Amino acid sequence: MRGIRVQLALVVVLVAVVGAFLHPLALLLAAIPFDTRGLIRFLEEVRSVIADALGWGVLTLVGVMVFYIVRGRLRHRMSPLSIGDFGRDTAVAGPTRVAVAITAYNDAAATAAAVRAFMRQPSVVKVLVIDNNSTDDTEALASAAGAQVVNETRQGYGYACIRGLTEGLAVPEAEVIVLTEGDGTFYAEDLPKFLAYVDNADLVVGNRVVRGMVDVDSQMDYFFTWGNMAVAMLLRLRFWDGRHLGPAGLMDVGCTYRAIRRPALERILPDLVVGGNTFSVHMLLTAMARGLSVIEIPVRLKPRVGPSKGASQSFAKGLQVGLAMIWHIMTFKVGSRSDRDPVDNTPLASPATK
Repeated sequence: MRGIRVQLALVVVLVAVVGAFLHPLALLLAAIPFDTRGLIRFLEEVRSVIADALGWGVLTLVGVMVFYIVRGRLRHRMSPLSIGDFGRDTAVAGPTRVAVAITAYNDAAATAAAVRAFMRQPSVVKVLVIDNNSTDDTEALASAAGAQVVNETRQGYGYACIRGLTEGLAVPEAEVIVLTEGDGTFYAEDLPKFLAYVDNADLVVGNRVVRGMVDVDSQMDYFFTWGNMAVAMLLRLRFWDGRHLGPAGLMDVGCTYRAIRRPALERILPDLVVGGNTFSVHMLLTAMARGLSVIEIPVRLKPRVGPSKGASQSFAKGLQVGLAMIWHIMTFKVGSRSDRDPVDNTPLASPATK
């Protein structure tokens, strides 16, 4: 059932949209100076069938919800949980030591500023900048700011992220590896938020669709906000949890700002293979398929420095990346080398957001 949930949801949405368009289509046909009564009757019958199917679908959904509620209450009465049944011991002993990996592509000044901001965080033991073939002064300015610069020659946002996670894992004292970007959109001062939850989860991801947390001039406009929430719902359907309506209550699949515990990263790193713009959703899919616990937290977002190099270049590019994400969620198989990005590996940029 897990493998067809997303496809079934998309089919239901498509059928609903078709049904909604049948009525105005019938009105248009009625205005044509030809005898279209037969076609109009057919469209009305189809619309009636669709409406009945959707109506029964809603009733079925309500019935399933009632079933889960009753079953859950009965189970709780028969075997009440103790406090010790909740969660698991994931605490990191003592102060958490963090390695920060910043992906960068021709954002020299913003990347250097990000390096300095993260260097000021007391938990950070090393800042890495993954330079994805920049042609500006990214390497020089990042080095001067105190970062260790690593050059990733394979062009692509995902390749830079994978290299950053790999290099972060190579920092022996780092217990947590943080992945972020050098375009000036994120706040290093939000790092303590991630560390506050990393004791309770394997992977903590940022959420940029929380009202009041996102600058109105940022790239998260209506299209990208709604798009990220829609794709997140499909991902939740793929790994459905009836009690919590999907894992982690995800609302944002494209946020790069995320923190992962060392053991969890060691577990999933060999399965991270997507080199292009769908990497962020690919990492979430891999983490959930491998049974990692995921928590999403709100983060602040400000306008990026300089022009976008990714999906927000245009509506068409954003739509292309969004559709690629949906396809990846539908066809994903953990550990499969066929999980390559269906979108060409364009220069580094945030997936479907920046």
